[in-house]
Amino acid sequence: MLHHITYKKFAFTLAEVLITLGIIGVVAALVLPSAINGYQKRVYATKVKYAYTIFSNAFIMAEQEHGDPTEWDWDNINYSFDGTKHMVETYILPYVNVVETSSYGNNMVAQIKNGTTFMFFLDGCISDSCEPKVINSLYIIGSTKGIVSTMGDERRDYSRSDFIMQFSKTNKKLIFFNWGGSKREEIKNNSIYACNKNTEKNRRYNCGALLQMDGWEIKNDYPW
Repeated sequence: MLHHITYKKFAFTLAEVLITLGIIGVVAALVLPSAINGYQKRVYATKVKYAYTIFSNAFIMAEQEHGDPTEWDWDNINYSFDGTKHMVETYILPYVNVVETSSYGNNMVAQIKNGTTFMFFLDGCISDSCEPKVINSLYIIGSTKGIVSTMGDERRDYSRSDFIMQFSKTNKKLIFFNWGGSKREEIKNNSIYACNKNTEKNRRYNCGALLQMDGWEIKNDYPW
């Protein structure tokens, strides 16, 4: 005798499919923003660290070739585009691969392969009250968004896309802008450039120093 085996077909109902899709949507809505935010933090921190590394190495190599930084051309340059260009082309560009250079006022601008843009400008006692005028620092403003503008431009965000580094005769090494103290809480709270949520984004100049102090990790109290 032949026995017929009946197979029962199982299928999801439309209601079950919609419920499942709804659950997936809720989970995605909860998880994706956090994942994207974490990725953006890592990208920014990596780009800041990379910029610091390549420019630190550039100054080390410049010192090997040109001698002690106190003996560089600080006293023979003026606060002008030509002066900035001379410093950058002599002590930085020979040791850093850039894809493009340009100018912005007295400032020189350069871009590297990963898209980060840098604006270089000289500093010191450069006001009309200074006699003689003294140049003793070179600032480097980095922007992961390619912004070329003034230091305090409202488009800048020094906790998410921009950062400031400085090289001077006194330090003889590259450092991040830091006004307020050397301790972590001082970097976060002790000046008008503090790296906290109460400071305007385009004034959080200290955030690069905080990021470096925290081992290139954006911690929970960082003003992201």
